[in-house]
Amino acid sequence: MKFNRIFRKLSCTLPVATVLFSMIQTAQAAEGVTPLQPGAATGNHAGVLPPEGFYFGYDVNYEWGKLHSPNVNIKASNVSMVATLLWSTPYKFLGANYAAGIAQPYKIAHTTLNTLGGESKYSNHGLMSTTIMPVLLSWNLGEGFHLGAGTAFVFKNGKHSTVCTGDSCSNTPENLANRYYTVQPNFALTYFKDDWAFTLNNTFDFNSKNKKTDYRSGNTYYLDLTATKRVSNWTVGLIANWTKQFTDDKKDGAVVQGLHSEGSRVEHIMFGPIVGYDFGKFSVNMRYLHSVHSENDPKMRFLHLGVAIPL
Repeated sequence: MKFNRIFRKLSCTLPVATVLFSMIQTAQAAEGVTPLQPGAATGNHAGVLPPEGFYFGYDVNYEWGKLHSPNVNIKASNVSMVATLLWSTPYKFLGANYAAGIAQPYKIAHTTLNTLGGESKYSNHGLMSTTIMPVLLSWNLGEGFHLGAGTAFVFKNGKHSTVCTGDSCSNTPENLANRYYTVQPNFALTYFKDDWAFTLNNTFDFNSKNKKTDYRSGNTYYLDLTATKRVSNWTVGLIANWTKQFTDDKKDGAVVQGLHSEGSRVEHIMFGPIVGYDFGKFSVNMRYLHSVHSENDPKMRFLHLGVAIPL
């Protein structure tokens, strides 16, 4: 059947929304949490939507890393889980296939801070900010090329931890979710050739201000690259990410001083492998990303294990 042929081609990467919204607890860049985890959309050929139907995805991610500076050392060890429901509809919009989805992350976070005043340990767990994806589009350009585009909205619900002294409020290291909204447009180009697939995915974070703390996290660009080869039921490949914050963090209207630069602008460069297996009724996917460069953020490593199930 045509459905089975297409699904087998896509099944060893999670559906487009499944891995888009894993989160990471950060220490310096943004206000405690970056809305999109660096490299979260790797392993996903986002230019193509799965065949018509409903899909459930679940991604478990273990992340760990350290940051060293003259005045503070940070050690992070976290587990993130995100459940996603995607509806690939039978409808067309502007000549493109249309889908929509929702994602709900949950996080268990452990952070150790070593400063001149001593060592402090923080642990917390709870819901992260809910994300809805009302518009996910995919155009078949022919000759193996597919163009994807969409927009996601990250809400300000979830577990917060804020301390206020007088008129000033700040998030603590135990904060999990954001108390501000984020709009995340993305566009992706995917190319299929025989059993090979290549994707270049571009995502942007545009953040509103946290009115409680008067903090505005800078806007960020994410470039995710995925190259995979299908061999029987296996899919293997390489993934990479470049994350670059392009506007300054601001507190009370003033630019924030980061550990490495004014504006606390985060940057990550990461590489790693991907492997997946198609069991027929469901598929699994494992990804590893190793940071080779990090600014104003801990140098993290990520291990993802995901499952995708057509309902």
